[in-house]
Amino acid sequence: MNDTQNFFQQNTSTAAENLPLNEEAKIQEILAEQEKLQKLYNEVVLYIQQHPQMSTDEMIKYQTQLKQLSEYYQLNQQKLKTLGYSRVQVNKNVVIKSGAKRNLSLKTIFLGCAMIIGLFVLGLSILSFYLANNPEKLGGFGSLGIQPAVAKSILLGLSLTIMLVILGLGVVILILNVYKAFTIKNKPKAWYYAGMTLGIVILGIGLGAGTSLLDKVGRIDVISIANPNDVVAMYMHTLDEDRKPTNLFIDGSFPLIAPVNVLATPASENFNKFIQDKFQGQVGEIEKYELNCGNGQILDYSEKLGTFEDACFYTKKGSYPIRLIAYFKGRTTARTPHTFDLKVLEIGSELTVQGVDKPLSGGKNELVIGPLPALLEMRADQVFKDFGMREYVMEWDGDSDGIIDRQNDMTFRFNYDEAKVYTPRVKFPRLSEVWYSFPLRVEQSGIPVCKIELQQQKVNDYQILASFFDGTERFVSDHSFVVYDKATGKLIDEIHDPELGFQLDYRFPGKGNYIVKMNFITSDDKKGACEVEAKLVEKSTFNVLYEVHASSPNDMTYKKMAMDPIYEKKVVSLAEIPTKIKLKLLKVEPRTFNTKINVFFDQKPVIFTTEGEYLFDVRDAKEHKILIQIQDKVRGLEYEEQLITRIGLDDIIGKLSILGESVGFEPFEVTLDASSSRLNDPNDQITYFSWDFGDGQQQQKVSNGVIKHRYRFDYANNQGSFLPKVTVYTQKGRSLLVEAASPVVVKKQLIKVEISSVSHPTQEAKIGDPVSFSLDFNGLPKKVAWDFGDGEPALECEGRTCTEMTKTWLKKGKYLIKVKMDFEDQQSIEQTMEFLVRE
Repeated sequence: MNDTQNFFQQNTSTAAENLPLNEEAKIQEILAEQEKLQKLYNEVVLYIQQHPQMSTDEMIKYQTQLKQLSEYYQLNQQKLKTLGYSRVQVNKNVVIKSGAKRNLSLKTIFLGCAMIIGLFVLGLSILSFYLANNPEKLGGFGSLGIQPAVAKSILLGLSLTIMLVILGLGVVILILNVYKAFTIKNKPKAWYYAGMTLGIVILGIGLGAGTSLLDKVGRIDVISIANPNDVVAMYMHTLDEDRKPTNLFIDGSFPLIAPVNVLATPASENFNKFIQDKFQGQVGEIEKYELNCGNGQILDYSEKLGTFEDACFYTKKGSYPIRLIAYFKGRTTARTPHTFDLKVLEIGSELTVQGVDKPLSGGKNELVIGPLPALLEMRADQVFKDFGMREYVMEWDGDSDGIIDRQNDMTFRFNYDEAKVYTPRVKFPRLSEVWYSFPLRVEQSGIPVCKIELQQQKVNDYQILASFFDGTERFVSDHSFVVYDKATGKLIDEIHDPELGFQLDYRFPGKGNYIVKMNFITSDDKKGACEVEAKLVEKSTFNVLYEVHASSPNDMTYKKMAMDPIYEKKVVSLAEIPTKIKLKLLKVEPRTFNTKINVFFDQKPVIFTTEGEYLFDVRDAKEHKILIQIQDKVRGLEYEEQLITRIGLDDIIGKLSILGESVGFEPFEVTLDASSSRLNDPNDQITYFSWDFGDGQQQQKVSNGVIKHRYRFDYANNQGSFLPKVTVYTQKGRSLLVEAASPVVVKKQLIKVEISSVSHPTQEAKIGDPVSFSLDFNGLPKKVAWDFGDGEPALECEGRTCTEMTKTWLKKGKYLIKVKMDFEDQQSIEQTMEFLVRE
């Protein structure tokens, strides 16, 4: 730093000489000097920064030089101001500060970042401890689409992260201070020892607080949070949107469809509070819990699993009361069951499930069908009625393999060819995205199980392949193939040639539906069979499926016509004019870019209104021609089919409708409407109607085209389905009998009888105790018969005279009480109760 000392020496001599200068020269001289002062100041500052380890004496020396340079700079600034210089920046009130401005060091940046991270970790810690101590707040994340179980997992991960960060901070502080305490010499080490202590304290806090936090988060009961109003949470197994297994907890708004397995588990916090409230102040212990499913099933509670074993299996729609049974034993009293009503589980609808060729029965928690092979039919029409769905949109998966077996079809059949437990699934997208399922056990067969596959070779040429499961074809000693016409049941062909093995090439006669069946016999004389349906279309390789719909002035809606006569005769028969016809091409296969479809009406091309739909107007009684032409010139494929329209005017166009519901409980009042019947003869008119209600009652020749009738169930014939009819008469003596499109279905009244004991509700008594019984029923009783299971003759009485009884037993034992009640206008019903008599 000799330049600084030289500057002061030169400046001193120059000042001593004090040569006369004009003002401009003085200003330029001062400016040059200011520039030199600034340069020297920066050099001194840089030198100090580059030598942080310099001695204290050196530091004082350079600090003194900086102070002198700053004072000299300010003196020159005052001189420039006196000379009136103000055109440059240095003329402003510039002060060179005695302290040096340093650049940010890595240490400073590190400390700043550490402080920010520390504040962030502190905030997360406070949030985590708050949520851990107030777990019900996790339910608020549901508005963000985060379920309580997911929120708990996030909180658990966050707590673990905070714990690791705090432990890491403690380790770093401890290691740094230990290192400096042993490496730095000639300096006080008290601060390093304090730092080591701080690191150990942070480690202790992180370990203790982190462990406590993780424990609190781990003990959060997400079931209670997800179901805050439930003592016992009900749920079912299903699939999520990605078809992954998941548990769906059931609230009151979720639509349940039978058959279904519903599982139950206590909502721990809610359950414990409930039990404490119910048994508050009582001394003793609860030895056992049970859950009454409301359908006759009782589920045991497993202490080991912390949930109820098995599941409630519901096969019918209805309301099922769920009850908790707690067996409480006091210090001086015997174990006593206490029953508490929890909720009512609503099964909103049910699938109709039945075996087509094998019996279907109910197991403990599953349906059972068999033996193999077993064809199961499932119908969903009741579901659409119960939930008011108008669009028939559904997906069926018969064997839960993830492949949709059928869509948008109310009836679904699936053939099971392997013995195991399946889980058929169905989804109703207009109702819910949930897959409804139930367990189905298919029982093993005592004979080999086979299946038939068809592989098309040409138009009507197929290869028929039969195969057996598990290599059981070795037990087959003889077999034959037969082909039937499905529509008529007529035998078309039978092939018996053992040399062909289990495959053959076969040519079908032409278009139609066929049943290909293989009959076989085993070496131990057991017979078996399997079959498959073959659907063949006419013409070349195009597979075309179409429908014809029609509307008339009497009914403007398009309705599908009967297609079998049209397919067979190629004639569209119409009953009245004018009529609108809609041709719908449902399927054209194979269909490529080169496939051209043309439809003609009386040789005039028709343009489709909607993709695959063509409209025609028939306004006269002449025959008209509808021509369908499909071509693929690249492949050389052609298809052509011609339909003829024929008008057969009926004298009377009759229509009988059921207004409102056609299914109900007796007495069921139905409104029948035949007023929309019309005549094709403008000079004729309807005079009266004769009604046949289908239940044996009639009203002859009345003028009412709309009439009401009250139906009752026919108990004598066990009949509840009645088809109403009406005969329409005209002025010119014409008549027409018209039937309703569907029958009126009358259901029996729901009759119930329940046995209860007010004096001994636990169904236990001692020998000699008088026990009071009463009956809870609906309907008009005609006769009541009591059998108390003690070998004595049944006690009978008329009407209500013995709906309340008192009984005393003289021997201990378990007695089965039976009550049979006959009603005035209903069927008889029986009810039983088990009663225990102790010494």
